Order: sequence, then structure tokens, then C-alpha cells
Amino acid sequence: MKCLKTLLSAIIIVSCHLEYGDGRRILSIKDFITDTNHANVDYSQVFQKAWKGLCEGEGEGTGGSSLVINESEKYTIKPQLFEGPCVSSYIHIQIDGKIEAPKTPKQWGNKRIESWLMFKNVESLFINGSGVLHPHGETWWRSVGHSKRPRTLSFMQCTDIIYNGLTQYNSPRNHISVDACTNATLSNLTLLAPKKSPNTDGIDICLSHNIRILDSSIQTGDDCIAITGGRGGSSDINITRVACGPGHGISIGSLGKGGIDDTVENVIVRSCSFWGTQNGARIKTWHGGKGLAKYILFENITVIDTKYPIIINQHYSNGGNVKENAVKVSDVTFRYIKGTSASKIAIKLDCDENQGCHNIVMEHINITSAKPGKKLRAYCKFADVNASFVNIDINCGLYPQFLPLFPSLP
Repeated sequence: MKCLKTLLSAIIIVSCHLEYGDGRRILSIKDFITDTNHANVDYSQVFQKAWKGLCEGEGEGTGGSSLVINESEKYTIKPQLFEGPCVSSYIHIQIDGKIEAPKTPKQWGNKRIESWLMFKNVESLFINGSGVLHPHGETWWRSVGHSKRPRTLSFMQCTDIIYNGLTQYNSPRNHISVDACTNATLSNLTLLAPKKSPNTDGIDICLSHNIRILDSSIQTGDDCIAITGGRGGSSDINITRVACGPGHGISIGSLGKGGIDDTVENVIVRSCSFWGTQNGARIKTWHGGKGLAKYILFENITVIDTKYPIIINQHYSNGGNVKENAVKVSDVTFRYIKGTSASKIAIKLDCDENQGCHNIVMEHINITSAKPGKKLRAYCKFADVNASFVNIDINCGLYPQFLPLFPSLP
């Protein structure tokens, strides 16, 4: 309730500011273009000048500044860092036009680039509009390895962020990164990439707190949303009314890769749908990792032709030796989940022999096969499960030799 009140207050404040009252100063990209013939197709420096005007709060006006990019405007820019802290107490960017990146990796420049557009150390930033961000990631997928590809949009070490309404196409890597941020709302977004586009997560959240993702459609080639923690942890994440598919579902993790300490807690995923995804509600942790994933709720979820609708995997790795350490998974609830499974195993709880998964609650689960007449199964080991009104039998063995033999799942 407290988060809802905070969000409503922010919306009211933003609505007032959008009327450009309170001495707000309205800027246009055209205000910073010195090339009157528009012969220069790269507007990177122009955007830096505009950011300086916004961030430093130059000129008259006490209510902050707004930069407006109209529907008819289209700009090509190279990678940009928009950095604070800012003098202006409130910054508004409205994008109704189109911003795109150079169409080939070589045209981006020779330096290693983490993100095409990065906002760093900025407070009270509102970005909205009906416009488009297009980094032309399709030219990266076939020519540049995953670890060297950039994200489209990053918020790093930012506070009080609202990002609303835009459409993003074909990110080279994940579309949006929320890293070490506090109090951010991402809503009414459309993120699009082909089903087979590699590692094109929709939204990745790391080391962040009080984050809301609302009323959005995410159709990509990897996780629609992925949440990781790091040593500082991630907490108080609310994901509501998100349509996911294609993609790999909404994931807590992966956690603990390389033996690191990852913590994610207080996550709500509610009223979301998964269409043709590899997974639905998912928690994944690596062998040898540390930390925990707890107080997680998946509620009012619809799965349609989803390969693995419910999955907890404490053995998410690409092989190697089994280690004693494992990320702790506990206090996870799956409630009111319905729809169809594309595989015979609709529920998979593959927990660690030493650590186990504890206090896993399943209530009102009704999943049937996408193939009429096929019976579904649950695969469960080393999990403490309390199930009620679940249409699939869940039997968790204590020792692996008494478990049915199923192939390893991703």
C-alpha cells in the first residue's frame, strides 16, 4: 500500500509538471543544433548539449526543465552517457519521435561500450512519450559475441526514476538495465526482439530496491525480466500486468554464478501472462553460489503453451563439479496459476541435496497439457512443499535414488 501511494503521488506530480507550469523551461533538440542545413546526421554532440542544459538548469525557471522530442523528429546518435548529479531538482524528457543508433557496430566507435544510452547518478528523472528507441541490435547478433555487445538503455545509481510509454526494438543485448537504483517505476513499455535473438533480455534488475514494472509487453529472445542481487542485494520488486512471450519467462536469477553472494527478497509477480515462453515463473541458482532468494510470490499467472510453467532450479549451470554451497531458496508462493504446458513436466522443483528449498507453497494451480489428452507430471526433489488445490500430484523424495528419472532441464 505504501508503494502504491508513492506511485500515485508521483503520477499526480508528473501530471502537474506536464502542463509546463511552475516556471518550467521547455527545450527542444533544435535549440542546440548549430548546423542550420542539418547536414550532420550524427546528433551525439547536440544531445550532450541538451543534457547539459537540462542537468545544469541553465536559464530562467524554478520548476526544472523539459526536453521535448516531437513525433516528426528523428535523430541518429552514438552511445551517450547522461551523468549527474544535476543542479536541476527535476528533469523531464518527452520522446514522441524516434532515436536510433548507427546501423552497424563499426559505426558506434572502437571503444568497449556497456550501453547505448546510460543515465548515471541522476535523481528525479522522468522519461515518457510514445516514441521509439532503435539501436539496430540485429547487426550485432551475428557479428559480435554476447559479452561484447551493449545494452540499449541503462539506469545506474539513479534514484526516483519514472520511465513510461516508449517502444524499444532489437537491443544488441538486454533492452533495459536497472543497476544500483532506488525507487524506479517502468510502465507501459513495449520491448520487441525476435524469438531467436540471442541474450536479448527485456529488463534486468541488479542491486536495486523499490522497483516497479507495470503494464508492459515484453517479446524477446531471452528472459522477459531477470532479477539478481549481488552483495548489496535486490529487494521490494513489484511486477504487475506484464505480458511475456516469446522469451524465457520472468526469472529470479540466475543467482550465485562464480560463487558470488547474491540476495533477492520481497518480490511480487502478479497478474502476468506467458505466451509460448520457455519458462513461466522461474527461480534459478548456480552450484557453488551463496546468498538467498526468499519472500517471493507468483500470483494470478496465466501460462499458454509454456514449456516449463513453474520451475525452481538450484542446479542451473553448464556442467562442472557439484559443490557444497548453494543459494538458499525459501518462502516462495505460487498461487492461482492456470493455463497449458508445452512439456510433460509442468512443475519442476530441482533443489540442492545439501541446502534444499524450504517453505514452498502451491495453491490453486490448474495446469493442463497443450496437447489434449496428455497427462502432466511434477518433478520434485529436496523441496519442502505445502500444496493445496493443485491438479498435478507433487511428491518430493528425500533421496535421489528414490526419484523418477527425468532428463536434465535447462
